[in-house]
Amino acid sequence: MDDHGPVRSVARAADILTALQDGPRSLGRISQRTGLSKPTAHRLLASLGYRQMVIQDPVTYEYLLGPGCLRVADAIMRGAAGIGTVFMPVMRDLEATTRETVALYVRAGLERICIGQVPSSQPVRFTAHVGGTHPLHVGSMGKVLLAFTDDAERAEILDRLQLASITPQTVTSRSQLEADIASIREAGYGMSRGERAAGVAAMSAPVFGPDGRLLASLSVLGPQERLEFVAQGALKAALVAAAEACSKRAAGLVGSGAV
Repeated sequence: MDDHGPVRSVARAADILTALQDGPRSLGRISQRTGLSKPTAHRLLASLGYRQMVIQDPVTYEYLLGPGCLRVADAIMRGAAGIGTVFMPVMRDLEATTRETVALYVRAGLERICIGQVPSSQPVRFTAHVGGTHPLHVGSMGKVLLAFTDDAERAEILDRLQLASITPQTVTSRSQLEADIASIREAGYGMSRGERAAGVAAMSAPVFGPDGRLLASLSVLGPQERLEFVAQGALKAALVAAAEACSKRAAGLVGSGAV
């Protein structure tokens, strides 16, 4: 095996954790989702159970993410994880350029979680709440996370999403949500207005991991009138460039052996 490539057992364990991120699964479903044989998947599940990263339901015998994952998630939401540190310089530069709040979101099941932010330096501003969660269909942040997720996985998520209304601007029609998602995929970014709170607008772009899979959604948010004034000009260009810079940073860490 290439010394610079992933350790196979670790990579397979990560595949299993990813397969469980949307809910409990049987051994057979895990095997199908990961492409691993049942004996191999069972052996890795037993190893992941050592630190309670994975637990087994005693009634259904399905496997699900355990409390060990919650400790990791807590580190992310407290900003103690590497992802915030890696991208923070880019986020600070983006705030300095746009003078609006910059926030980073990842998907957790059917919700998006803010895992880091740089608040706007302006006296009138809107900020995100680190650790705060909101449904994926609300705002450009979540729609970007949906738009650049694998097609099959996105369809599964949409089947489970409850399109509840938070404001009159919240998208509650699946057909409209799918149209928004398609537009975002084509444009490479998304913008929302008042979908979670009146008077607040956001523009978001995808950040990709070194394997090309979606990693996070990078967003600029602020008063709707202020963002719309510059949305089609410098703001869009700055955001997309910053998201690309974050993707390059993620790839660079792998290339340097840092992760």
